[in-house]
This record gives sequence, C-alpha cells and structure tokens, in this order.
Amino acid sequence: MKEIIAGNLTRYRKGLNLSQEELASLAGVTRQSIHNYENAKTLPDSKTLSTLARALGVKLDDLLRKESTLALPNFRFRAHTSFDKNPQFAAQVLRLLEDYTALEQAVGIPTYAPESTPCHQLEGNEKRIAEIATQFRHRLGLGDGPILNLFEAVEEIGLKVLRQDILIPGFFGLSACSLAQGAFVLVNSYNITIERQLFTLAHEIGHLIFHRDEYQDNLIEEGTKEEEKAREAVANHFASHLLVSQEALERALNVFSNVIELKAHFRVSYTMMLMRLEQMGKLKYSDAIQKIRGEYKRQTGESLPKEKEIEPALSAEDFPANQRFTKLVWQALSEGKVSELKAAELLNLSVDCLRQSRKEARVYAIDAIF
Repeated sequence: MKEIIAGNLTRYRKGLNLSQEELASLAGVTRQSIHNYENAKTLPDSKTLSTLARALGVKLDDLLRKESTLALPNFRFRAHTSFDKNPQFAAQVLRLLEDYTALEQAVGIPTYAPESTPCHQLEGNEKRIAEIATQFRHRLGLGDGPILNLFEAVEEIGLKVLRQDILIPGFFGLSACSLAQGAFVLVNSYNITIERQLFTLAHEIGHLIFHRDEYQDNLIEEGTKEEEKAREAVANHFASHLLVSQEALERALNVFSNVIELKAHFRVSYTMMLMRLEQMGKLKYSDAIQKIRGEYKRQTGESLPKEKEIEPALSAEDFPANQRFTKLVWQALSEGKVSELKAAELLNLSVDCLRQSRKEARVYAIDAIF
C-alpha cells in the first residue's frame, strides 16, 4: 500500500505542478513528510491522507487505487487532447463513468451504444456520412425538423451523457465505449454556450459511430495531426447533418432570409449554420464569418468573441443537465441500491438537502419522477 500511495501522491502533485514544499503547506505537514510518503518510507494516517486528497483535488479512493487500474475494464476512450499530464482530470472521468455504469447495473436497465461504421476521411464520403446522420435521427424518432433537445433525445435511448464544468481551456468533450456497458459522452459546460455543448454531443456521437475502432484504453491521444484532422472533419460533418437535416434546411431556405433567422429556427450556433450553408455551396465560411464579425463590431463597438453566441441564444434553463443520471440516482436510492450518503455525493447535495427533497416528494406524491 505504501508504494501505491507513494506513486499516486507523486503523480497528482506533479499534475498540479506543486513542489513537495507547496503540497506540505496545503496539507499542514512538513516537506520531509511528503518526501517520505512519496518514497514509500512512511504511510500517512487516514486523516492526513484525506487532507492530501483534498489538497490534490482528488478523492481518497484515487490515492488508494493502483495505477494499473486507472482504466475501466472493457471501456475504451476517445479524447481530442492528451490528458496524461492531467491525472486529476483522468481520475475524475473514471469516477464519473464508474458511478454511471454502477447505477445502470444497480437498477438493471439496458445500456446503449450506436452502431459502429468506420470512416476515416471526409473526402468522397460526404453523402454516406450525411445518410448515417439521417439514420441516427430516425433512431431517435426525430424526423427531419429542428431538434428541441438532443440531450434528452439521446438519453431516452440509453446513451450515458454527463455535462460537467471542466476548467481545462480548449476542452469541449470526450467519449468512451464498452461493448458490454454501452457508450458515454462527457460534455464540458464551463462557460460554454448551450449551442456549443449540443454540437460537442453530436460531434462525439460521430466519433462513436465512425472511429470506435481507434479508441484507446486510456485518455492519451495517439496518431498524427493529419489523422486527427481527418477524424475531426468526419465528426464535424456528421454533427452538422444531425443537427440540421438536409431536407429541413432546403425547406427553410425558402422561408428565412438570413443566418440569424436560420440559426434560431434550427436551435444551433451561427457558426454551425454557416458550416451547413457552406456545405450547400450557398456561401464561403471565411467570408461570411468576417462579415458577421464586422457587423457585430459596427453595432456594438466591440469584437465578437469566438465563444460568444449571437442572439437569440439558447437558455441553459431550457436544457437541465444530467436528467437521466439524476433519475437513476433517485431510483437506486428508492430501491435501496445506494445509501443516502452515496446518493447525496452523486447529486452534489448535502444529506440534509437530500432528505428534504425526498420528504417533499412524498408529500406531493411524486416519488415516481425520481
């Protein structure tokens, strides 16, 4: 156990770029104590170990876990960026996936993963990718019109989706898949518009369909930049056709006169709308984006940030996060499959708040919604 804790302390400390002295200060121990812990000379007591976990931004279990188990059996991952230098994030992802999978197993519900259809380049495959997007829409029962809430639609067929605030610049999402336990998508919601979150979800579904044979056992990216660029182009093309179907767009072009009206109608970002219009040969993306930015600056006197959505923008209040996960927690709790303490942890509530919510649900006889 000394060796396991020693390795984990060192890895998580370096993941935060902390010196031994800095970690010692955060944990209220001496630098020599940290040195001894990391060299497996002494073992921290339970109180110190818990303090170290908090200081390192991980759970106590993460410090006790063998490094060889930092990947879930049967699950393979697809991440746009390498996270081997961010072990705290890798541990967080594994915990989220472990918890979600355990909940599904506890309540005995079936899992889901989209059918895999390998495709590694966009050129020459545009029509095929668009057709697969249409087929996936039919799997969701959406028809060809605007999608009201893609999060809800994919959760209803069993896709594991979690939206979390991840404070990693440039990170939008990742996906994982297991033949036995289904597919999982993590979407970053930290200061990211709903429109961009929806695109990330659609994009990762594209990767699950077209690139699942390339997923890895951990969160480390492999392959050349050219290969990654080709995979991204395929996933982007799929996402654009999933969010805005060809048939509906052709009809809409007879009704709406500009990009803002189109984006509001289809409930997507203006950049997503420009992408689809360029695919149809209606405009050149680079020229259109410059025109929009110029008009925005003329009207506001400010530059249009890349992360900002042009109004009307979708409201986060209309897209409650993690509804399927939350329902599974309450179901597992009501069936006695998880404790109140565990349920409160999963829902990020205090035990008192959890008990109050259960009490209110019983008073109004709405246990069924949980």
